[in-house]
Amino acid sequence: MQDKNEELKKKINEFKQNKNIGFKSNVHTSGMLGPGLKISIDLIASIFVGIMIGLGMDKLFSTKPIFFLIFLLLGVAAGFVKMYRSFINLEKKKKK
Repeated sequence: MQDKNEELKKKINEFKQNKNIGFKSNVHTSGMLGPGLKISIDLIASIFVGIMIGLGMDKLFSTKPIFFLIFLLLGVAAGFVKMYRSFINLEKKKKK
């Protein structure tokens, strides 16, 4: 029991000294989390905005799926254009 307590105290002290015993940190994957999250949020947001505009226009003009479908497609297209531009910017930063 005494050995386990000593071992636990040792691990706690090493962790406090930021040695992170037992944890593997992969710098390559954690560095890409921010841009990946930004790209996915941009895609989802543009689709959501397109849907909301389409539904609003359909309600305003009393049409059912016409403006919804048009603005849904425009939102998807805008999202993919934004995603493409983000990938191009990431590649430019990567080459520097």
